[in-house]
Amino acid sequence: MTGITVIVASFIIGMFAGSFFYTLALRFARGEIREKTLRALFSRSRCPSCNRTINPLHLVPVIAFFLLKGRCGKCGSRISFWYPVSEIMYGALAALFASRLGVSAYSIDIFLLAGTAVCISIVDLKTLSIPNSLVITIAALSAYPIFLNGDIADNLYGFAALFAVFIVILLVFPGSFGAGDVKLASVIGLVSGLELSIVILEIALVTGAVSGVLYAVMKKKSLRSKIPFAPFLAVGLIVSFLYGREILLFYYRLIY
Repeated sequence: MTGITVIVASFIIGMFAGSFFYTLALRFARGEIREKTLRALFSRSRCPSCNRTINPLHLVPVIAFFLLKGRCGKCGSRISFWYPVSEIMYGALAALFASRLGVSAYSIDIFLLAGTAVCISIVDLKTLSIPNSLVITIAALSAYPIFLNGDIADNLYGFAALFAVFIVILLVFPGSFGAGDVKLASVIGLVSGLELSIVILEIALVTGAVSGVLYAVMKKKSLRSKIPFAPFLAVGLIVSFLYGREILLFYYRLIY
């Protein structure tokens, strides 16, 4: 059992990671990464209103936001509440992984995988697009879990299974997904393997369908309205990392 000190420390570190990932997602959404990659990746954070660099002390997750009353420390313009929300979300994610998986090279890699998937989700929510570079990042981060798994065939089956499912859905329902969704689902299948990819697919399709219906009803739009699917794949991936084996055991007990 992981100690409370480690979990709290993981939560704090996760919030700093959340600040980075959310800022990265915004830079992708604004097209800054595509236009000036190195500058966008390594430049200091700036206020979107006055464009002045932000004091490092004002970048402390959550605390700085509330001390500054949600405003820029230089021009006083309002800061999006999604900054502290994303920081808390990433902190909670890091604490969950530490609690369930302990602290190791594997759990850190898994957190970075999940964090990148959430980052992709934010970009998809804002732009209905998925950056290829972030999909490649997930593929690169999957190398270590695949190595530990010791059965690369299983990972390749997971890749092929999700790729095939999404291609079939696209053929039957043209325009239901974008090419980015297919790429993301495929690399998620690669890192998860065949059995867990089934869990991820089920979670993603069910949550996506329910959310799509609710969105159409609330916004009074057609059920054919396109919604970003990356968030549902990310949810499936995170749940599988945390509870995938337990879900599979539950299924096996129902069958056998």
